[in-house]
Amino acid sequence: MKVPYTKSGKCGDTVWQRNRYGQISYPAFIPANPRSPAQLLVRGNFGSVSARWRTLTESQRVSWCVAGRSKKTRRRLGQCWPLPGFNYFVKTNLWLVNRGQPQVDLPPVEPQPPRPDLPLLSHALFLQAYQFRTASPPAPPGFANRAPPPGG
Repeated sequence: MKVPYTKSGKCGDTVWQRNRYGQISYPAFIPANPRSPAQLLVRGNFGSVSARWRTLTESQRVSWCVAGRSKKTRRRLGQCWPLPGFNYFVKTNLWLVNRGQPQVDLPPVEPQPPRPDLPLLSHALFLQAYQFRTASPPAPPGFANRAPPPGG
């Protein structure tokens, strides 16, 4: 039998919700806010970095947005998306401020890994095989006038 109306939301100290088994309720949980000095420092840093975004020029904001497209968000449910410019700005500068370093106005330049100037692997293997076929390896010193080891 279906209930025509089900409660959902918070009423007093009780939370009501409907799930696949029907109506449920449980006591509301209010997480503790210890307001420790470290927590207040990190929250203050977050506020100052977020406020600094509003002081950037439009060209600086665009550069953060363009740089954020090459970064990905954390994987959630098997998916990730390009990082928005504001989020990339806050992520980069919050990391710096929490370590006591100055904030940056432009995104950091990611160094491109150098392209190795190596010959093709197949060419190198061919040359090694050719050298082994054409030249016999030199005898180690001290083995020139010895008899072969006895077989047996």
